[in-house]
Amino acid sequence: MKRALVVGGSGKLGQVICRTLHAADARVSFTYFKGEKVAKALQSELGCDALRLDLRDLASVGPALSEQAARLGGVDCLIHAATIGSTLEPPVFDRLEDASVEGFEALMAINVGSAFFACQALAPSLSKAGGNIVLLGSVDGIKPVPSPPPYAVSKAALKGLALSLCKALGPSGVCVNVVAPGVLESGASHTLPDDLRAEYLKHCGLKRLGKLEEAANLVAWMGLHNTYITGQTLMVDGGL
Repeated sequence: MKRALVVGGSGKLGQVICRTLHAADARVSFTYFKGEKVAKALQSELGCDALRLDLRDLASVGPALSEQAARLGGVDCLIHAATIGSTLEPPVFDRLEDASVEGFEALMAINVGSAFFACQALAPSLSKAGGNIVLLGSVDGIKPVPSPPPYAVSKAALKGLALSLCKALGPSGVCVNVVAPGVLESGASHTLPDDLRAEYLKHCGLKRLGKLEEAANLVAWMGLHNTYITGQTLMVDGGL
């Protein structure tokens, strides 16, 4: 049975990823922070371990995830799905001039810093399994589309992380990839203004928003079954 650790399992997409992994007979463990009620319900539903972890505290990320992985009996795949889409509270489609230092630092810590230190902490365990790291990116960090600059910066950074780690961890048999959704029906896409959503649909080949399940299915396959794809960014954007 494969062992999967999902960072950010209580988000809209994170929940579907956890359920998809569980349905594929993986043993799942996940982290959460704000969504405690949702996390407890998901934990009960899947019969799995869940850890409340503030990803803004980067010094705690590695030790906490290492301990969580030990309880899981090791890790075959690490999936980093934790994300915040805005530097503002409540979240909106923030502009360049809207970003504060504090908001930018928090967004970068959660979206990028925690991914980096999760990979650092779990690389030894993953190397034993010849496992997979899957980072959740976004079309915002890959293509020139209207997007909140801080969010786009954070998602572009994940591509760089995957490109570097695919070389560093490749000799140990670890594959590192980014799955980058376009605009989905739910999740981080909820901050997108209606006019930009309409513009997205206008240019999307399939002329519809993506489903959470469509992104989760690819993430789960890459985490559990991939053996040779590495250093890639795989788009789930309907042909934008």
